[in-house]
Amino acid sequence: MKTNKSGTEVFSFLLYLVDIILVNLSIYLSFILIFGSNPPEFNFNPYLDIIPLISISYLIYMYVFGLNDVLKNTVGQTIYSILLTVICLLITTSFITFFLRMFSYPRSVLLLSTAIQLITLSIWRVIAWKVMRIKHGVKDCLIVGGAATEDLTKKVIMKYRDIYNVKYICSPNSPNLLNFIENSHIIFICNGINLDIKSIIIEKCISLDKPVYIIPDMYDIALLNSRLSKIDDVPLLKVPRIGLTIEERLFKRILDIIVSIVCIVLFSPIMVIFAAIIKFTDGGEIFYKQERLTVDNKVFNVLKFRTMVMNAENLTGPVLADEEDPRITKVGKIMRSTRIDELPQFFNILKGDMSVVGPRPERPFFVEKFNKEIEEYKYRTVVKAGLTGLAQVLGKYNTHAKDKLKYDLIYIKNYSIFLDIKIILQTIKIMFIKESSQGLTKDASFKDILKQYNKEITIEKD
Repeated sequence: MKTNKSGTEVFSFLLYLVDIILVNLSIYLSFILIFGSNPPEFNFNPYLDIIPLISISYLIYMYVFGLNDVLKNTVGQTIYSILLTVICLLITTSFITFFLRMFSYPRSVLLLSTAIQLITLSIWRVIAWKVMRIKHGVKDCLIVGGAATEDLTKKVIMKYRDIYNVKYICSPNSPNLLNFIENSHIIFICNGINLDIKSIIIEKCISLDKPVYIIPDMYDIALLNSRLSKIDDVPLLKVPRIGLTIEERLFKRILDIIVSIVCIVLFSPIMVIFAAIIKFTDGGEIFYKQERLTVDNKVFNVLKFRTMVMNAENLTGPVLADEEDPRITKVGKIMRSTRIDELPQFFNILKGDMSVVGPRPERPFFVEKFNKEIEEYKYRTVVKAGLTGLAQVLGKYNTHAKDKLKYDLIYIKNYSIFLDIKIILQTIKIMFIKESSQGLTKDASFKDILKQYNKEITIEKD
C-alpha cells in the first residue's frame, strides 16, 4: 500500500508539472505562430515576467474546478473543467497584464493560447485519466451500516461501478465484519453506527492500511477544525462553536456587496430580456416573492423570476417541484436549468437579507417540518441564507434534506473568505449541468438496480 501511495503522489506531481508546462508552452507556441521563430522582446518579455503568476493561477483554477480529482471525473467532466479553467486563466491573465501595465502583451496571443491550451490539456488529461483508471482498476468495497447502505450502494453502482465494486454489505454487528474488511480494498462507513464499533472499524482499517470513507453525522462534523489544547499534560481537542465571528461577518458582508453590485451590472441585460419574455408570454407577474428564513430565523421575501403559472400553489399548497412539474412554464424550464430565475436575488444580497454563499433559504413551512424530523436542522440559520452554497455545488436539487444539511454544516464549520470565493467559482461550473438543477425524481428500487447492473453482493444485515 505504501508503494501505491508513493506512486500516486509521484503521478500527481507529474500531472501538475506537465499541466504547467503545457499551459506555458501553448503561450510560447502562440507567439511563434503569430510572430515567427523570433518574437520581438517588446511583446515576449511581458509574458516572461508573469510566468509564475500564470502558473499559480492555473493551479488555483485547476483545484477549484476539480481537475485534481482525476479518478472520479468522467472524460466529459474533465474537458468541461478544462474549458472553465482556461477561460478563467484568460480573464486572469488579461487583468494581470492590465494592472501591471503590460500593454505590449498581445491580445491575439491571449486568445490563440487559450484555444491551444484547451486542446493540449484535454488530450493530455484524457491520456492521464486513462492511465489512472488502468492503474487503479476496480476495487472491491465493503459498505457498513444500516438503512443508508442501500442508498449509498445504488449511487456507487450507478456512478462509479468502473472503479468501485461493491462486494459486501453488512450491519456493524455482523460476525463477519472484520473478515469482510480484510477482503476488501476500500471501506465505506454509513452514519448512525455506534461510536465504539466505528472506532473498531477505523482502527482495523488503519492497521491494514486501507482507505476508509465515513458518511458524517453531527458528532463527526462537530470535530471539524478542532484545535489542539491541553490541561497540564493531558491533550484536549477544543470543539469550535458553530457560527461566524464579528470579523468574519464583516468581511463576508463586504464580499457580498462587491459581488452583488458587479453581478447586477453584469447581468442586467439578461434580466431585462427575460423580464420582457415572461411578461409577453403569459401576461402575468414578472417576479415571484416568497417568504423565506435567513439568519436567526428572520423572515424575508426572496425575489425570483416567476417560472411557474400564476397562483401555482392555490390547489397543491406548498410542495417541492417535481422534475416534470406541469406548473413550470416553458420559459421557466429554461430559467431553472440555467439558474437565471435566481438572478434577482442579488438585490436581496445587496439589501442584506442574504449572502452570496450560505445555506439556501427555505420556506417556513418546510423549516418547521424539517426541524421536527432532523434535530440538527436548526443550526442552518446561524448564518445568513445564501444564493449558492456547498450543498448546491457538491449536491443536486434532489439531494436528500439530511445530506444538504451536512453540506451546510460543514460549510459553516469550515467558513473562510477563500472558501466563499471557491464556491462562487464552482457555481459557474454547475450552472450548465442539468443533473444539478433537476427536480425531485423517483429513484429505482435497490433490487431493480442490482438486477439492472447484474450485481451479486454478499449482504448480511441484522
